[in-house]
Amino acid sequence: MALHGANTAPQENLPELTSLRFIAAFAVLVLHYRDLFGPLPDALLRAIVGGQYGVTFFFVLSGFILTYRYHDWFAGGVRDGRFWRFQRLRFARIYPIYLLGLLLDTPWHVIERAQAGQLAEVGQTWWASWLLNLVGLQAWVPAVPFAMFWNTPAWSVAAEFFFYATFPFLCAGLLRLRLRLRGLALLMAATVALGIGAYVAVIWWMNFVLHAEPQTQYIVLVYNPLLRYSEFLGGCLTGLAFLQLRAGTVPRAAWLTGTDARARRVRDAIVLLALVAAGLRIGLPDYTGPEMWRWLLDVAMKYGVFIVPFSALILAVASGRTFLSLLLERPWMVLLGEASYALYIIHWSVTTFLRLGWLGEAGTPIVHGLFLLGTVAASVLCYRFIEVPWRRRLRGTGAADTLDTSAAAAPAASLQPQPRPALP
Repeated sequence: MALHGANTAPQENLPELTSLRFIAAFAVLVLHYRDLFGPLPDALLRAIVGGQYGVTFFFVLSGFILTYRYHDWFAGGVRDGRFWRFQRLRFARIYPIYLLGLLLDTPWHVIERAQAGQLAEVGQTWWASWLLNLVGLQAWVPAVPFAMFWNTPAWSVAAEFFFYATFPFLCAGLLRLRLRLRGLALLMAATVALGIGAYVAVIWWMNFVLHAEPQTQYIVLVYNPLLRYSEFLGGCLTGLAFLQLRAGTVPRAAWLTGTDARARRVRDAIVLLALVAAGLRIGLPDYTGPEMWRWLLDVAMKYGVFIVPFSALILAVASGRTFLSLLLERPWMVLLGEASYALYIIHWSVTTFLRLGWLGEAGTPIVHGLFLLGTVAASVLCYRFIEVPWRRRLRGTGAADTLDTSAAAAPAASLQPQPRPALP
């Protein structure tokens, strides 16, 4: 079968999900500026730090959109060159801005090391780590400077590269199971449980067997694509559920996807509950002891607990209008959502520059805020004049990739590693 035959009628765009991307990316932006705003109230600071959980939102959204967009490609298996065509489309979507972010961030680190008189000391390891980041493998190496150094937030793109490599086989396998909503719900529960269980095992192993350094633990727990895979898989399962609801194969599906007032109320309730659940989890203090197993479970659930509320939020917003629609459907919001990947990738170089202290006394919170807003404007320019043109060049002729709201960049996780709380 010719490759173009793998793609059936284009799927309907979901612009409100694109707008949600900007909200998540902007939360990451504020997160990484938090130290540049001066002292903040504890409650506000905790809310800002909660932006790190946007990583789960982006991974769930990525799985949802890829399943929604490409399920027809792999319904009959991974064949006819579709795997490589898919990878080419994803590379064209992701890599140009990814490379730009790395190039923008590199000079500041070189200058920083030169000022400290350490440029000659960093040796081959330093440049080898740069090459590892160039090819998007930094998330697999739990050590600085391989991770947590060059354009730190781009670790999530390295994780997405792994998700892309496995997605065709994952999608084909899930479609072969022919699960209905109940089966998808059970598999979702198993995905969350197994994901948390994997974290329990790895945390226990690193703490009580390897006695790994806190920094090593942090990079493994936050960056490792295998540990984050349950978030992506949860999005894929949500995408399959959405396809069934949209296709009308589910009895009484109109309770969610309908245009009547009752369906609207259901969607509003789901959105509200999802936001409240996520907000409550962000607001809860971390458990620090003295019970070891309670602490272990609390740390292990850090990301997995968000999979269900974020999946519910995405499903409700994709299914029809909600009370968020008045904001999310605005053309300027959709544009910012389209530029959100560029925003996520380029903003770290700006914060790196600001932390060099070259602005001196002019580096006030107000000036830093202007830099923040300027970064948002720059992301739109990067999207229009770099991302879109290079995507067209790299994807080749005849490529159908019109729906592309997957957020390849997952936010945050560039917080400084914290030592494990002391337990008896």
